[in-house]
Amino acid sequence: MGHYDVIQFYLALVSAAKARGIRCAITSGMACVAYEVAEATKDCDLLCDPEAAADFLALLAESPFEGAACRYRGNISPPLDARWHKGGWTSHFEWPGSEAYLDVFGIAPRARSSWLEEMQPPYVHPHVVADMKRTGRDKDWPFISALGVKMVEKGDERGWLHVYELDSLRRLMAEKPAPPAALLEARPLLKLVATGSPLIGAAARLERSFWQELSDLRVRLFEKLLRSYVVAMRKATAGTGRELGLHENHKLRVECAEQHLPPRPLTPDVLAEFIAKAKESVLTGMTPEMGVWLPDVNPNFTLLIPELK
Repeated sequence: MGHYDVIQFYLALVSAAKARGIRCAITSGMACVAYEVAEATKDCDLLCDPEAAADFLALLAESPFEGAACRYRGNISPPLDARWHKGGWTSHFEWPGSEAYLDVFGIAPRARSSWLEEMQPPYVHPHVVADMKRTGRDKDWPFISALGVKMVEKGDERGWLHVYELDSLRRLMAEKPAPPAALLEARPLLKLVATGSPLIGAAARLERSFWQELSDLRVRLFEKLLRSYVVAMRKATAGTGRELGLHENHKLRVECAEQHLPPRPLTPDVLAEFIAKAKESVLTGMTPEMGVWLPDVNPNFTLLIPELK
């Protein structure tokens, strides 16, 4: 089977979930393809209501592809369980021998608004997709800008938060109504665009680097915390002496995670430390005054860290 069949399988999976009352939606690469800012992908990133984690796991167990049953991908995947998904962990699945790979999130990383409150089924809203794409990977950033441009052009002012391509920023500022005051405060960089400041290029690069550094700090924290869990999983699966089915494997993962994987690694104090480190890193060699053009990122973490509200 080819690319088309893999995509249709993912879409059928979301449709089957909906029929069971499970709220889920496709995000990241496949959503970018659907919104016409990317060309193709075979992997699927999915947001699933954490409260429906057990039901979605049951659906995966009943959903073979190309004759292969679904299984967790390696020992590194945390369990598909509400306790860990509410804390920002992601579960990884595969169908051995096929090109189907699925990553399941419960909370959209860096999202300002809940993906459950606005969707464009079977996809997550572009606003949430753009927030999720604020990673340390350079390849993600053109998609963020492209999504932002489309949002602004369709009348969704939140798109201003996502446009990083300078020519697009200048064109939109000339052709569209100016961003409202709330967005100017949320993203100070927009004030430079509105006034035609020569600092715009440096400020845009600074802001992007700041987001990338924050993302990398978060990833490194989660990778560090995974180490003892992975070791425990390796020992637990080796001890069985056989290939486990999805539900049996899941039970082992929960047992290992309860001992080795903190459900909510990000706290207000940890985030504050990351913000300080990211600012120090990106402002090295620059005038300290440039820091005023960095955004307040706390609103992007209130869903993951409820104490911030």
